[in-house]
Amino acid sequence: MKNRFMITISDIHGSRQYTVHQLIRRLALWLAVIIVVVFAIGAILLKILTSKVDELDALTKNLKQTQLSLVEENNRLQMTKKMLLQNILDKSNELESMNEQLSEIERIVGLKPDIGDAFDERAEAVKQKTLHNLQAAKLTIAELALLNRSVPTGMPLKRYKRISDGFGYRIHPVTHRRTFHFGLDFAADTGTPVYATADGVVSYARTNGGYGKYMLVLHPFGFSTAYGHLSRYAVKEGTYVYKGDLIGYVGNSGRSTGPHLHYEVRYLHKWLNPASFIHWSEKTYRKVMRKERLVDWKKLIEQLHERYIASNPGEFTAQK
Repeated sequence: MKNRFMITISDIHGSRQYTVHQLIRRLALWLAVIIVVVFAIGAILLKILTSKVDELDALTKNLKQTQLSLVEENNRLQMTKKMLLQNILDKSNELESMNEQLSEIERIVGLKPDIGDAFDERAEAVKQKTLHNLQAAKLTIAELALLNRSVPTGMPLKRYKRISDGFGYRIHPVTHRRTFHFGLDFAADTGTPVYATADGVVSYARTNGGYGKYMLVLHPFGFSTAYGHLSRYAVKEGTYVYKGDLIGYVGNSGRSTGPHLHYEVRYLHKWLNPASFIHWSEKTYRKVMRKERLVDWKKLIEQLHERYIASNPGEFTAQK
């Protein structure tokens, strides 16, 4: 019989003997059971932790998405706020400009409103005063004929495609900013002839910044006309031109997005809407006078009569 270690355990019930091999085997069995239990518990805990981590990842992703949405919404609100503030500023500037123009018209027609008068009341008073002045300003045939030659009326072009931009506030096609447009834009082919809309003197015929090749013609009674984006000139500075004379050609010079004529009508350094004057006729001139209140038509007609008709009664008839 081989030598081997024996372990004897005695108690009141008797004695039991174990070999070392049996004891190790029992210990190994218990150790294996413990390891299995530990791994099982670890697996369960790992699964629970993994689930929690996944939940946290999903929550983090949702929070990030919510944060991005909030940032985008904030940016949108900031942009909307900026646009609203700009609109408020633009409207304030428009109201201020309208008030200044109304004050100037009141001065011209001889009205002195009270400080507390509302804008609408002042505008109605100006309208009534203007109508009264026009009734007093009767035009003879000779006066109207001379006025038609002195005031820039009719079209500066005999042919064009369309009016591509009007008088007033607009989004600038180059800068994309809201600015005031002081004239009319006539889309036309390059080289289309441009004609003077009244008798006058060419005071400027040179390049002028964004206007490109630019011409300014001075007319009687404080009127002037401007022509921008020309391709070339037909007359020089200092030339006296008659209504209907060729003065230049349509182009695309300066700050422009295509060939067109920029046309302005001015009175004493104030811009008027050219649309009123291109439709001027014997039937519509009184309507134009009522609309364009920046011009003191009554004084103008009195001056017309005194200077040209009363002092030279036969001269105008002979020229006509």
